Amino acid sequence: MTTVHANTIVLYGALAGNLFLALAAGWYALRRRPLPPWCWGLATVVVALIAFQVLLGIVLLVGGMMPRRSLHLMYGSLVAVTAVIQVGLRPGGFLRRRYAADLATSEARILALVSLTEFALIARAWMTGMGLR
Repeated sequence: MTTVHANTIVLYGALAGNLFLALAAGWYALRRRPLPPWCWGLATVVVALIAFQVLLGIVLLVGGMMPRRSLHLMYGSLVAVTAVIQVGLRPGGFLRRRYAADLATSEARILALVSLTEFALIARAWMTGMGLR
């Protein structure tokens, strides 16, 4: 199970997906254009990869496997929280319904910032999981 949690396809898929989302949404924000539907489809795929990764991490933790550095647990938790925010921003999501007026003009900018934050958190979780600084 450890090898699945550290699988490069899942890890790099979430990293590359979030980086691509951040760049694409940033481009749409600079052009002051609405996000196309494919951005939200990609966000769903990226969140599914993250959910899989988080679920495996929880199973490993409950099974008694501890990461090399305890900071990995903090970064993993922050990754999960940020993924919930990405889900909430989707059309029909709980954050979208609550902050519809604010998201109407800055949807692309917000997705770009959230995706960039998620990218950085996943990178840090990976580094601490590997025992790097």
